[in-house]
Amino acid sequence: MTTSETLNYISQQLNIYLGIAMFIFGIIGSLWNMLIFRHYYFRLSSCCIYMLAGSIASLIQLIFGLLIRILSEGFNIDLDLTNIAWCKIRNYITYCASLTALSCFVWTSIDRYLSTCRQIKWRLLNSLFVAKQICLLTIILWMLINIPTLVYMKPIHIIKICTSSSIIWSNILIYFINLFCYGIFPWFFMSIFGVLTLRNLRHIHHQRISPISAALTTRMTRIDHQLTSILFSQIIISMISSIPYLIQIIYANLTRSVVKDTYRQAQENLYYEIVCLAFYLNYVSMFYVNYISSTIFRRLSRKVLINLFKKKEDVSKGITLVNHQRNNKQSRHKKLKIFTTHFHRTTSIL
Repeated sequence: MTTSETLNYISQQLNIYLGIAMFIFGIIGSLWNMLIFRHYYFRLSSCCIYMLAGSIASLIQLIFGLLIRILSEGFNIDLDLTNIAWCKIRNYITYCASLTALSCFVWTSIDRYLSTCRQIKWRLLNSLFVAKQICLLTIILWMLINIPTLVYMKPIHIIKICTSSSIIWSNILIYFINLFCYGIFPWFFMSIFGVLTLRNLRHIHHQRISPISAALTTRMTRIDHQLTSILFSQIIISMISSIPYLIQIIYANLTRSVVKDTYRQAQENLYYEIVCLAFYLNYVSMFYVNYISSTIFRRLSRKVLINLFKKKEDVSKGITLVNHQRNNKQSRHKKLKIFTTHFHRTTSIL
């Protein structure tokens, strides 16, 4: 086996073993994120709306992106070359899901900045309604932008790849989608708003002016600090995974017209496979970064795991017990209110 064949073999094995491991951990992490961010503890936080949407988009990206990559690069099962409809739909879904997930990560960093602003007009944007509307508009925007993918994508059997047949759309994919939307924008904007958030946290004491109780305000403040900690960890992961991908895109475009021998092609192919797998850390690592960075997230993770393995009878008994205690508490409160009213009437008569 020549050196070039050895490098190509290493590239294939990386896609099989490392790719499968990343896929399994990514699917588990995304599903677990979805369960946790739907928990009542996080329902008052707009940041968790973005994280929930990002987890769903990451799950779709892992299925239609990483799994198909493992099959094509690791096992030489390329469905894109045999079915033009699958080629178009798969690439469309992959672009929409991956860009939506990265956009939600950026929205998360902006949300954290808004939550620490002194001005009320900016904090008003830090709401559940705004978060839901932004997530919906983000999905619609990327679906509209990527419509040309459904039109121009088709399998090219000469180079054995599913790519765009339009030069204009190919340049847009290379220089706008891949270079900026994948390579520069995510970590750049997350870093900017992360620094601004850190500055706000250092210079002001974050206070919420709202008609909710002091206990709930304290809980939401704790959640805010935990989510900010998660944000900075995600910025680091985004930079680690995106910057090598950015370098690879720039290098590939600069050396497009250079004649390369098989050994150099094998070297570049190995680097490309490593960079692409590293880029999927954006979608794989979210749950694990959250787990390491947040004590609240770790506690809720264990709680979700325990509830998954509980018997339905135990869960029903727990719900019945909570409802019974709540009804007793409301009954005592009502009796106390009636007694107080009767006492005041008696004293007024006297």
